[in-house]
Amino acid sequence: MRFRTAILSVIFIFVLGLSGCGGGGGGSAPTPIPVQHLVNISWAANREAAVNSAGGGYTVAINGQAPINVPFASGSLSPTTTTASLPTGNYTVTVAAYSALSPSGGTSGSTSLPSATFTFVVP
Repeated sequence: MRFRTAILSVIFIFVLGLSGCGGGGGGSAPTPIPVQHLVNISWAANREAAVNSAGGGYTVAINGQAPINVPFASGSLSPTTTTASLPTGNYTVTVAAYSALSPSGGTSGSTSLPSATFTFVVP
């Protein structure tokens, strides 16, 4: 079984305002709390049946870190979006599809090549 590579399509950025307390009496200034940004990552669906059934889904790697698993749950297609909370910085994302079936029809599992790398900046 050969999977088509997932294509990243949209990234939306929302800012979550996190701030420290201001206030009070003397001493040193409070340490600022880093602002986290809620980032929604979406990609084009892989239409392979094995990706869109039990044991299938996607992995989303951000900056080469351990990937976020987005498994098939129910319905006709696996989810094609995930959310991450990220601080300000530069990021790269790749998506890969996977299934519970190996290319020969066994059950050892199979993963597509990663998508093209998408680069974005969280302000």
